Amino acid sequence: MTLLLWSIPHWLLAVLLCLMLRNRAYKACPWFFAYVGFGVAADVARLVTHNHPHPYFATYWITEAGYDVLGILVMYELIRMVLRNLIRTWWGRLIFPAALLVGALLSGARAHAAPPQFSGILYYIVVGEIAVRCVQVLVFVVTVAIVLIFGLRWRQYPFGIATGFGLYSVIALLMTMKFSDFGTSFKFLWGRTLIVAYSFAVLIWIWFFSAPQKPDPELPALTPEAWKEYQAMLDQYLKFLRRFR
Repeated sequence: MTLLLWSIPHWLLAVLLCLMLRNRAYKACPWFFAYVGFGVAADVARLVTHNHPHPYFATYWITEAGYDVLGILVMYELIRMVLRNLIRTWWGRLIFPAALLVGALLSGARAHAAPPQFSGILYYIVVGEIAVRCVQVLVFVVTVAIVLIFGLRWRQYPFGIATGFGLYSVIALLMTMKFSDFGTSFKFLWGRTLIVAYSFAVLIWIWFFSAPQKPDPELPALTPEAWKEYQAMLDQYLKFLRRFR
């Protein structure tokens, strides 16, 4: 049963990769396509080294670092796709750097208040992973705000990607924080919870990528009233994140 549960997201990712190839979604979302392809390759590498503790340890943490890097690149891609009209302005170009800064500050504050039970490069990978999760949840909040404010359709690739990451990242953020606090003693519950959450995220992506994308929605100009509404939603999100510091 444990092996079956562990393999579920691997097969789901393979299905997602095939769907993206069939619908040529790699043209619309190249970095997300790279993320999915990397995920399939990482799963194979972990499976091959599963019965060898030292190679598996190295493979696991190397691929975790790869997930972090690609996760940030996917968030950059989503910001450009969802806010393509806004990033033409000088302040619109600051949205992604601001999201990175907020994620880094929240992760740094968490690490300072409760240092992860790791040392060396593993410490930075765990802290970096928490920062990436914060950025992913923040980008999800931005996309939700855009959909609600402008009445856009959800059945679009960027919104599907953001929804999957949003669901997974909220759970992963909380579980990773607990893992960083308790170390390997929390590994059993941490691992299985993330597998279930990630499987649901991939199912969301499969649903969004099961059909070719419709024409991209046009994002109208952001009025002062809409901007105030978005700022209010962002303030509520930041207050929520501060509870976990």
